[in-house]
Amino acid sequence: MPTTVQMLTDYPDELLEVIAEQRSASPEGSTHAQMVEALAAELTNPTSVHYAYDDANDENPLVQEAVEALLKAGGEMAESKFSKEFGSIRQMGPAKMKREGPWLNPESVAEVLYYLGLVGRTFRGAGAHAHTVIYLPSDVAPWLPRKQADVVVDGLAIPTLPPPPRSRTINADDSFLEDAGALLGFLTSDSLRLDAGGPNSEDIDRFVQRLQLPFDDTMPEQAVRLALLLHLANRLGWLRRAEGGTVVLTGNRVREFLDKTRAEQRQALFHAWHSSQEWNDLCRTPGLECDFAASPAHNDPMQTRANVLAQLGRLQPSGWYSINAVVALFREFEPNFQRPTGRHDEWQIRQSGTGEALVGIEHWDAVEGALLRFLLRGPLHWLGAVDLAEPAAGDDWLMSLTAWGARWLGMEVAQPHEGGHRPLQVREDFAVLLPLGASLYDRFRVERFAQWQSSYPQYVYQINQRSLRRAVEGGLAAAQILSFLESRTPRIPERVAAALQKFQAAPPAADGATAPAAPPTAGAA
Repeated sequence: MPTTVQMLTDYPDELLEVIAEQRSASPEGSTHAQMVEALAAELTNPTSVHYAYDDANDENPLVQEAVEALLKAGGEMAESKFSKEFGSIRQMGPAKMKREGPWLNPESVAEVLYYLGLVGRTFRGAGAHAHTVIYLPSDVAPWLPRKQADVVVDGLAIPTLPPPPRSRTINADDSFLEDAGALLGFLTSDSLRLDAGGPNSEDIDRFVQRLQLPFDDTMPEQAVRLALLLHLANRLGWLRRAEGGTVVLTGNRVREFLDKTRAEQRQALFHAWHSSQEWNDLCRTPGLECDFAASPAHNDPMQTRANVLAQLGRLQPSGWYSINAVVALFREFEPNFQRPTGRHDEWQIRQSGTGEALVGIEHWDAVEGALLRFLLRGPLHWLGAVDLAEPAAGDDWLMSLTAWGARWLGMEVAQPHEGGHRPLQVREDFAVLLPLGASLYDRFRVERFAQWQSSYPQYVYQINQRSLRRAVEGGLAAAQILSFLESRTPRIPERVAAALQKFQAAPPAADGATAPAAPPTAGAA
């Protein structure tokens, strides 16, 4: 079956706009191909597929039957057969389509699905055997609900739940990966000192200003997320301690990571966490304190993660589950997932604040339950493996395995479609703007010659005399900067290009004197 990109490629822009509006998508692109790539990335998101399917069901109760028929037939059916049961798709050009608005009053189940981008229409065969078929795109079909709504794990049925309202959904995103790029950039242009107790607090205060979300050190989860980011950066070999107790980057390991595709970068972060023996999720769980010094027995963080992920790997990808139900599964069938001896009186775990000893099976929910909830709402969500939904009144938090999470857990699901990168922008005031999702390598390069200004809703950097002097001292010529910018943006303002050319012709002297006609001084913008 064709993919969503293949389906959309032959559609006129007017139809793409209709489908985007129907799916509450906002693809960006200056060309048809870019718009197709961006829209396909949104349409194939498992949560978006679920929402569209529910919307279609609300509009026509035969939608479920139509989708099940297509799935049962392997994803496609001859249009002549499909239309007998579920109606046809009226064919019309862009002008007639805009005039009549068939998506506003669809005449059949087929049209409901078509204008939501859930089915396509194409040709099969040749000559006398040529015929049209209705199909489910191959990267949409895996996320459509099947009749087997329940997943049975060792005899315990865990019911999937209806997708939560969009207002409650917290989709996993690339903010952790973006923040990893922010750390690399920070260490390129700033300094991180190591004190006796760890990273210098003043340096960390400057770094956290670059994170995607406002950092609040009174929130335990945010402090743990920051610690995990620093741990994974060290585990991936990006960091080394230089003379004077500062942290510097290990060039070859950083380049190796930046050379990866975005999908490979996500997986590298997930694997670094999954395989870390030094990162102890139990002792990082907010509300718990470990005192393993008081006892020779202690946990095995890596084995615990393996046990947890093995069970999560038996859930239905993109299905929504109550976190309480998942915790109940473990308590019923895997109560000793982190205690191979089965003894719950060996470790010294205490409740933060009160100091209460949580020893014994009666404290299972306070220890094991708290750890499971933290893993689902913390590392697994931060790293992109789990979507979440906030509880409504009387409800529980919900979780759903993302497509990436399912793949990392060994499931055979289609690789999610990635939209193309939007170009960076250079403004007349020497500001360089990079959208979220821009290549981490490009952002790392910009860090070498421009000064960071902000990280949200897009990355903003400022080219100034100080940043250019730093670039030259680091071995980067103004001509190289101009060449890079020309390759990454459709237009560079003339005054920016001219200033870089003059800076190249008259670079700063050894004493740091500024070049004539150089960009603004630091702080001028």
